[in-house]
Amino acid sequence: MTDMKLLFLYGPPASGKLTIAEKLSASTDIPLFHNHLSRDLVQNIYKDALRQHYALVDTIRFEVLDYCAKHDTDLIFTYVYEGTDDDRDIRRFIDIIESNHGEVHFVELTANREDLIKRVDSDSRKQYKKLTDPVKMAKITEKMDIYSIPFVESLKINTSELDPEAAVKLIAEAFSLKH
Repeated sequence: MTDMKLLFLYGPPASGKLTIAEKLSASTDIPLFHNHLSRDLVQNIYKDALRQHYALVDTIRFEVLDYCAKHDTDLIFTYVYEGTDDDRDIRRFIDIIESNHGEVHFVELTANREDLIKRVDSDSRKQYKKLTDPVKMAKITEKMDIYSIPFVESLKINTSELDPEAAVKLIAEAFSLKH
């Protein structure tokens, strides 16, 4: 029996998921498996056809989470939830962890729409080939409610109001992590 913890940080692009996940990983020694590790691997293979091969991205994610859960390896994972099309994947993530006696702790990161648009073209986002176009960001954030997973309990953090260090402290305290 394991007691693996999956810290599942999610929210819209530019909400601070990777920044907070990196700081949380550094302060807790919990490994980080951010969403671009699997996505970029598949994109390097299939280039512009990434969308047609997204099942491989999901397969990589499911296998890594299953392996870590079976080996009692806590993990921090980042994800952009984009509405009901992602529900099956979210339920599968939960099932993988819980069927291995682990726990999933959801952290919803959000920010004011104006801040998301301002942040999107930062240098740190370019490093991971993330969305960097403010016009596209303005378009995809017209409906901010699509980024909130409706069927899970989440610790909610607005990164327009809380800096990354304070967010990390809040997460560590909420889930009793060694900090």
